[in-house]
Amino acid sequence: MPVAQFSDTDIEALVSMPKPLPSDYMARVRTRSRPYSGQHEEAQIEIQIENTGAFRVIIRRNRINPFDFSVILGYVPTERLKLFRLRRYNGLHSHTNRLESNTLRDFHIHYATQRYQEAGWDIDAYAEPNDDYNTADGALEALLNQCNFIRPERERLQPRLLQ
Repeated sequence: MPVAQFSDTDIEALVSMPKPLPSDYMARVRTRSRPYSGQHEEAQIEIQIENTGAFRVIIRRNRINPFDFSVILGYVPTERLKLFRLRRYNGLHSHTNRLESNTLRDFHIHYATQRYQEAGWDIDAYAEPNDDYNTADGALEALLNQCNFIRPERERLQPRLLQ
């Protein structure tokens, strides 16, 4: 039986930890074409937390199919180089939760769990349907709001448009 890298308590502590965004984060999360793929765009931003490690937000989107995207919250501990996906906000496609033997076809969020690690699956192999978003931009907003990202002060002071 594989050993879990992170307990559910560890995962929840990482997700709920305050993560201050830099003032230029919006420019840094704008997706751009990648040389290895003509169909996909990608962007990343990394937030270093002293004595904890780095959190990375990764946005991938298909340039042809607007429902094909992932917005990922990853974590890299200080003592390792491996990225652990804590949350993954996915577009519209099928996903099967192997331990529960259920399949969903919807926008969905993958959650890192101790149970799936111990079963030998990917840390974020469990997913639940979600109707908080239906675009990659909406998924990014949901991730930032649900995973305790702290927006720059000037953004917090001005009212948000189109909410």
